[in-house]
Amino acid sequence: MNTERDKPTTLRTIINELIERTGDATRRLRVLEQSIETTDSRIESIEKDILNTDKQMQKSFLELESKIRKQQEKILQMENTIREIIKQMKKLATSAEIGELEELIEIYNPLKSNFVTRDEVERMIEERLSKQ
Repeated sequence: MNTERDKPTTLRTIINELIERTGDATRRLRVLEQSIETTDSRIESIEKDILNTDKQMQKSFLELESKIRKQQEKILQMENTIREIIKQMKKLATSAEIGELEELIEIYNPLKSNFVTRDEVERMIEERLSKQ
């Protein structure tokens, strides 16, 4: 009984075995090549995404930097305006000064004060002199 193991190895058997192993190796290589191509494609896609994201981030940073500069300019303008307002407020009259002015106006208000005219004073003098 000759089994497969017992058969003498012939050149044809060796060649067939080599062809079969070569075919298996070739199939494995194709699978590996496809896997590498898929991986390369994914890596390339990721690289493109990273580059696009980087460009977007740089653009966003530039826009943000520009907005910050504009806000700084506005703050400086507001500070200058506040300084000018403070300077002008220092020139304004205080409430005590306004009170004094009100008192003076009350004193010199011709509608409320009893001022006499020149003619009235002269008449009063003449009346007194005539009574004496």
